[in-house]
Amino acid sequence: MAEAAPQTAADGQPPAEGAASTVRRRRGPQEVQEVVDELAQETKRTSLLQAVETQLKGQPHVSRILVGFGVVDDRKVHDQITQEFTVWRKKLEETDDLTGFLVFANLSAVHFLEGPTELLFAALEKLQSLAVEVEKPQPGEAARPALIGPVRILHFTEMHGVRASTSWCTHTHTGKKGQEVQIEENNSAELMFKVYQKMLLLCAKVKDNDPSGVPAAYKKAADGLPTVDEIAVLLGKVAAEFFFSYDEFEKVFVAPFNLVLHSELLWPMAPALSY
Repeated sequence: MAEAAPQTAADGQPPAEGAASTVRRRRGPQEVQEVVDELAQETKRTSLLQAVETQLKGQPHVSRILVGFGVVDDRKVHDQITQEFTVWRKKLEETDDLTGFLVFANLSAVHFLEGPTELLFAALEKLQSLAVEVEKPQPGEAARPALIGPVRILHFTEMHGVRASTSWCTHTHTGKKGQEVQIEENNSAELMFKVYQKMLLLCAKVKDNDPSGVPAAYKKAADGLPTVDEIAVLLGKVAAEFFFSYDEFEKVFVAPFNLVLHSELLWPMAPALSY
């Protein structure tokens, strides 16, 4: 609809001031407000991992690992394993940082260890070296056959504020193998945790003893040990598919890796957004 022409007086002069209010004025184009999307702005974010790290910074904590391997039922071999691990442990800067309990049970052995995560990885590497034959020893070492079978990692857990063990020693299980326990995928975790729990509770039970008296304390509390069958079933052929081998564990937990989170690929969001 066309606008009416501005009114003028008969003599061609502009209309009076009172009449000016009746003139419709043309409005200019309105300014378009720019929409700013906060999600498209580059901002410093705090990840969940950073928040957890802040909470744990400066707080003492230990990791735990439960390892199993096959071994011959020979006292001399047991003593050699004990000696090699003891010598290696004494070379650590802080020997007391690595504690635990090694149990020889017939043709099997289970090793519970506590300490900083990196130290547990180093101890695991040492155990793996005992499973390899030494044909060309380093200076100061002697050639030897493999002392243990393949290492199997049964359980690994981190960030514990309480240490259950305060020293390290070995013990030879006096029990005999009885009725074979069947392990399947649906009960493998339960059978493993039963052994882990017994080892943990036994370590906590003797922790208040003087280090020199710990071996005798373990021997006295031997009724709390896992049975030979409970240990053996975790190291059988059937159980191999339920637990980590050393190579599998090393690849997942120890070897360097590069992980890019999907959220990192989506942040910051593209600025050119339309609504």
